Amino acid sequence: MRTDGDAVFSLGSIRTEKTMKVMLGCKAVEDTGKWPTKQQLRDWGHDIEKLNARVLAAVGDDVDRTTATGYATQLGKHIAESTVIPLVFAAFARYGKSGRFHHLDILATDEPGELDQPYDYWERVELHVRETSPEFREIPYGDNGELDAYKERLRGFIADELDAWWFCVHRLGVQGCFGELGKTIGREVWEPGRPEPSAVKYQVI
Repeated sequence: MRTDGDAVFSLGSIRTEKTMKVMLGCKAVEDTGKWPTKQQLRDWGHDIEKLNARVLAAVGDDVDRTTATGYATQLGKHIAESTVIPLVFAAFARYGKSGRFHHLDILATDEPGELDQPYDYWERVELHVRETSPEFREIPYGDNGELDAYKERLRGFIADELDAWWFCVHRLGVQGCFGELGKTIGREVWEPGRPEPSAVKYQVI
């Protein structure tokens, strides 16, 4: 993560922020008949944790207008009850606030920025998974090959959790949770033909 973290954080934070704002914009069109103003979008800010809270609130408010209410409720429950996603979004949010400038500050001033760097937040994600998922509790120290494979599985597990979030937002959009425009935009969130994530398949009925 130290060698390729910037790419993950940059793409992850930008894509999730834009997706959240687009889906919330679709809801605004449904509710008010118009797209949010530039000032409203600015007021929403770039904090992915706060934007996610808005998305979860929107799902809770409008799940009753979906095509299949029971299915949509389960999708909303899946993303609301995830213990991994909030930590991932906290890392993304920290990157948006400090990551882009953390190392530049060190180069320019010989001092780090005021905010801690997002890698510390990512380590909290991995620690949480190790503590809550039995298959990751035993770390194979002493065997570099086994350790590399372990890290790949661990980060793959986290990536699958984020993948499940994308799929749930996609399906909630298609189901009408963000209004009529959201049905169309929701289809664009997920690549056609891409398999449903197993994390959702076995938990959402």
